[in-house]
Amino acid sequence: MAEWTFGNYPFPPDGKRPLHIRGERIKHFIYPADRPHFSDLNYLYVSTDKLTVGTWQLGPGGNYNPPDLHAGDEVYYVLDGILTEHNPLLGEFTQVKKGEALLLPMHGYHKGYNFEQGIMRILYIIAPKIWEDQLPPMDFEDGKMKMYKGKHNDKLSKYQQIPKWYLHGTTDDIGRWPVAGPECRKEPVLFYHITEEKKLINVHGTEYPMLIKFFVSNDLLHMGEFILPAGGTGSRASEPDSHMGDCVLFVEWGPITVFLTKTKEAFDVQPEEAMFIPEGVEYQLINYTDHTVKAVFSIAPGL
Repeated sequence: MAEWTFGNYPFPPDGKRPLHIRGERIKHFIYPADRPHFSDLNYLYVSTDKLTVGTWQLGPGGNYNPPDLHAGDEVYYVLDGILTEHNPLLGEFTQVKKGEALLLPMHGYHKGYNFEQGIMRILYIIAPKIWEDQLPPMDFEDGKMKMYKGKHNDKLSKYQQIPKWYLHGTTDDIGRWPVAGPECRKEPVLFYHITEEKKLINVHGTEYPMLIKFFVSNDLLHMGEFILPAGGTGSRASEPDSHMGDCVLFVEWGPITVFLTKTKEAFDVQPEEAMFIPEGVEYQLINYTDHTVKAVFSIAPGL
């Protein structure tokens, strides 16, 4: 981590440009670094002044400790396995499967477990900042953790039963999905499990439509899926788009060709690679394959 700092990778705020993130450009660290027995392995793709995007993973039976919290909202998207996530102050546990997402609002403590036999792997976005300082908070007291037969449960705050949430989304909910940002950050901080049925479905483009599924869309960040089938008129391509914030495209099913309309540059982005697109840069996604391709987008702060 001595080679880079959060908020300045791969570029400082005044030096951003489009960049294909692969190979040695993907940085590695463990969290927490001073407790290897209770840590996860992290792959950092991008960390600008607007967002941080990467993946983290746990082996079978693994968990990280102490619980973490962030100076921004965080969204998980499960790439592999099943995540068991603990809200230690509420005693809330959520299991999130492959292809599902989880919203962890700002300043909400959280702790992850892998109780499966395979690797559990997460793609995440945090915006605007990962931590107040460059290092994570390490001062969580075990006595604050509520769980089955927890030693300190009787000393911790008690809450009324949390109702499940059922929503039917429309285009007007872009920017307030699954709940408006200020509302989700109120105490007590709740986690929002985004199953396939709870993704906000929409379409980009009228002449050349592309399917979009939002996991989360609020005042700080947006995360979801761009999905392009094969075929159509020539190569299946999205209509040109740009954003009012930094964008990271993580290719889950690929390859995807990212075409920059102004410079005419094309990038062949393979699965597990990413493309960084700064604010205001116009691009298209093109599918030159014979199968459906998918990029998980992370954008902050505005679409």
